[in-house]
Amino acid sequence: MISPRCNGTVLATGCHISGVRTYIAPIGYNSTSVTRPVILSRGVEQGDQVVLLRPAGSEDARATEAIDDVEGLLQEIEPEVALTVEEIPRAFEHSVLACRDCIDAAAGKRVVSLGGGARDVLLPFTVAVLARLETIDTVLFFSDLDGSVQEWTLPRLTATVSSSTQDTLAAVVAADETTLPELAEQLDASKSTITRHIEELVSNGAVDSWREGKVKHVQPTLTA
Repeated sequence: MISPRCNGTVLATGCHISGVRTYIAPIGYNSTSVTRPVILSRGVEQGDQVVLLRPAGSEDARATEAIDDVEGLLQEIEPEVALTVEEIPRAFEHSVLACRDCIDAAAGKRVVSLGGGARDVLLPFTVAVLARLETIDTVLFFSDLDGSVQEWTLPRLTATVSSSTQDTLAAVVAADETTLPELAEQLDASKSTITRHIEELVSNGAVDSWREGKVKHVQPTLTA
């Protein structure tokens, strides 16, 4: 059953239902870019929601057929999954905001798919995903090259770091890969101070850290 458009009400009604997932994906003429990553690779359960994004005013028969294909497969697998079709404005700045609003309104765990649909929607949707990354549980990608479904880890481009950790971050970026003892010596700081800085930078997605034996190694992420 296709629900009304995403308007901040229909999707928000399930926000506090434990275990509910909302899948959000652009759709064009090829339903496989939605059905394979969203429905077949992840599975859907009663109470889940699927939100399809398409350009406003695109009443093309092929686009309608693709949506019908998704709805038909959902009916076969789990009839109690709600399907919502959201029309995204054509103007870029408005389309980014509309995609952001759909992400914000989504119930439960948010799963987004970036592998399909018109570029008029895919690009603003990707921008909105990056801006709301901290609220998204899983990012999926459907490859046009080999049909594989991949789970992506995206950089937190909007991450901020405190002024107290900026020198430590700069030293990590300059070294590309370093260790906690080396940072402490280079910055003339205690190991406890550097450890605290690294923990904060890791939580903000600016660096990755791991241990090799007793030594903690650090390297910058794409966010840095």
